[in-house]
Amino acid sequence: RTLNAGNIKVLAKSGVTRASLGVQDFTPKVQQAINRIQSFETVHLAVKKLRHAGIVAINLDLMIGLPYQTRDDVIHTVDLAAKLRPSRVTVFPYAHVPWLKKHQRMIREKVLPDVVLRREQADAAATALEWHGYISVGQDHFALPNDPLAHAVKTHSLTRNFQGYTVDNADAVIGFGPSAIGTLPQGYVQNAHEFPAWRTMITNDMLATRRGIAFTLEDRRRRMAIENLMCHYSVDLGNLGLD
Repeated sequence: RTLNAGNIKVLAKSGVTRASLGVQDFTPKVQQAINRIQSFETVHLAVKKLRHAGIVAINLDLMIGLPYQTRDDVIHTVDLAAKLRPSRVTVFPYAHVPWLKKHQRMIREKVLPDVVLRREQADAAATALEWHGYISVGQDHFALPNDPLAHAVKTHSLTRNFQGYTVDNADAVIGFGPSAIGTLPQGYVQNAHEFPAWRTMITNDMLATRRGIAFTLEDRRRRMAIENLMCHYSVDLGNLGLD
């Protein structure tokens, strides 16, 4: 959706303090291949509007493993992204799952970087971001030294939920909107995927939850072990604190 001064102002008045923009890659050929045409100037303007409205915590999402993407493309994209000095940058790997996402069938697998090139792209992105002064956070996040995530790395207080790395250790996260996922101490819940169904449920004062999965003790142990590995690269299996 287009970020104009009007809807940005509404977001700011509603209490929004952080915005995440999906950049993916600034290379025209790559953008055309994934059908996401957005120039650096477009993203720069969006960032300026957000900051002018008081939404100063900016995240930029980048991707590796995209069609036709090269290591140099990744470095070029990181260099441009760093000019905007976002608080945080995330480097996600592209997941090619055309059997789940039909639109990905338009992308030929032979134009995708192989495993070796993807590893090189990930390493290049990390090196470039660290050169620009960003601190590595977990597996795929990077933050400026004064960002709470960077502080959490230093104090060993970093946590992670299904939305990514965070300093918020709340045991309940409520998802809003179609297909949104929420987590509760008892398990996960997900809203209806289809917008018409979600809207009907909401307008009739109903919960939009379509399905849920309850945690077992083993589920909770596995989740804590995985979180420790992803945040701190180590886990004490005998001290998960869930007995």
